[in-house]
Amino acid sequence: MRLAKWLRLSAPLLVLVAGSRCDLIEDKVLHRTPGEKLFNRLCSNCHGENGRGNTPRAIGNPNADLMDDMWKYGDDRGSIERIITQGVFGEMPAHPELRAAEVKQIIDHLFKLRANRGPS
Repeated sequence: MRLAKWLRLSAPLLVLVAGSRCDLIEDKVLHRTPGEKLFNRLCSNCHGENGRGNTPRAIGNPNADLMDDMWKYGDDRGSIERIITQGVFGEMPAHPELRAAEVKQIIDHLFKLRANRGPS
């Protein structure tokens, strides 16, 4: 009786702990960098994990594709840093909460994606 009650009460906690451990294991197996994890958490809803902008949220927004060579606000590190931290009114949210090192990690990941891009 006590075991059944304990299991019923602790099951949600066990699921939460197991789920968080799965993310850690997946990151290690897939060799995810801190920049990739930040990009996936903050940017992939619009830009997609591959950076091509082919997401439901970005339909009709050509600026969401980060793999093409048509960048409205500049494709150099300084411009990208400014866009990430300050955002673009009505187009992209700002992320002023990010430390400079985290912004650099995202930009490094973005340049890695662009270096590995295949044909469109």
